[in-house]
Amino acid sequence: SNIMQTLSPILSAILCYRTMTDFPRGSPMRRVWGFLGSGMLAWGVGAALFSSYPLLNDGAETPYPYYSDIGYLSLVPLVVTALLVMKNALGISSPLWGKLISILLLAGAMIISVTANWQGIFGEGIVLPLVSICYIVFDPILLAITMQVASALYGGVVGKAWWYVLAGLVLYFIGNQSYTYLVFTKQYATGSPIDAFWVFGFGMIAMAAMMTHALFKGVRSS
Repeated sequence: SNIMQTLSPILSAILCYRTMTDFPRGSPMRRVWGFLGSGMLAWGVGAALFSSYPLLNDGAETPYPYYSDIGYLSLVPLVVTALLVMKNALGISSPLWGKLISILLLAGAMIISVTANWQGIFGEGIVLPLVSICYIVFDPILLAITMQVASALYGGVVGKAWWYVLAGLVLYFIGNQSYTYLVFTKQYATGSPIDAFWVFGFGMIAMAAMMTHALFKGVRSS
């Protein structure tokens, strides 16, 4: 499980960087895929740190929070930056239905994240409450912004890839919040079925990168 959690975002990062190189220097889309790849890589580094703890501590479960959360939380600002750069570069605007769904998604995700992280807000010290608040705020915002971009591109060939990104981030969100809830209720252990949400989530983003690469390659060849 730990190996797959580490390899899947790193593979996704590599594919995002490959797609980045498809675009000419100076192209905003080059920065989009660069930031997206960096977000995947940051999570992969966090997963590597998470996986190293049991190896160095006789198989003990990695504590929460841990240094790995720095990498995990870094994904959000990097991916949000990618989405905002793309939205500004293309001059796209979300349709009304996209804005409404993004608001509902934000509200629903906020309720879920508050429920999952509630105990952490009142934890001892500064680090646990701070990390809990970041997960409460970051993940719902990420989903809402992704929904807006995906809806703005709805119906186009390029937009199809970004729906895969949205699906991947939804799975990522479910994995994050399920993990936190299970940790606080002392039900989580490495190898839990919820680990699959992260792996499949990053797989979806890797698929989006491959689709965009194939599309760009087809345009150049024609």
